[in-house]
Order: sequence, then structure tokens, then C-alpha cells
Amino acid sequence: MGCLPLPIFMLLGCGIGWLAGEKAGSIYGAGIGLLVGAVLTVLLFRAMRKGNR
Repeated sequence: MGCLPLPIFMLLGCGIGWLAGEKAGSIYGAGIGLLVGAVLTVLLFRAMRKGNR
């Protein structure tokens, strides 16, 4: 569950990027989506660790 934002946002970013700029846009969109997913995963882990204390 903790890593779920990574593939979701990567695929979502890839799809939005494809609509905006085809192949190059999909690569940039997937990269941005992966970054957003990684940040959200870190925030989720921090919240879960804080809840266990």
C-alpha cells in the first residue's frame, strides 16, 4: 500500500504527458509523476511512523 502512489502517479503523468506532447511529453510526464509519487510515499511513511509512536 505504501508504494501504490508510485505506479499510479507515474502512469497518470505518462497519460497526461502523452496528451500534451506525445512521446517526449509522456517521458517528462512519467518522470514528474514518479517524483510526485515518491514524495507522497515518503509523506505516507512518515505519517504511518508518527501514528505508531
